[in-house]
Amino acid sequence: MYKSIAIPCALCLMLLVAIAAFCGSRTDDPLGVAVSPQTLILNSVQGGTVTAHTDIKASLVDSSSLELNGIAAIGTGVDSTGCIVANFDEVAIKAIVSPPGAILTLTGTLKDGTAFSGSDEVRVTYR
Repeated sequence: MYKSIAIPCALCLMLLVAIAAFCGSRTDDPLGVAVSPQTLILNSVQGGTVTAHTDIKASLVDSSSLELNGIAAIGTGVDSTGCIVANFDEVAIKAIVSPPGAILTLTGTLKDGTAFSGSDEVRVTYR
């Protein structure tokens, strides 16, 4: 009986380790900050917003405190995992970056008053 339980448990454990290793953001930032689009094309409209995705649970965040390099969020949301996603005006963000790239830092506070920040590097180019 032990053997019949041990194999499925081991497979589940391996699946959980794989999910933890490969899920989340594409960045090395501990808060999982990932900016989209990953390439900002200065002389092209790319949808009107720049989005910062995180691995921070939305329920913990004071969404009114979110800024990207000092620019206030124009909207916030929650992704499918319950993490905060913030949108920023594309024109305002493009006004503060230049080729070949920029580090964009998301700052904010948690509802308990704790400050946080996380960064992602984006390419900046002209078409």
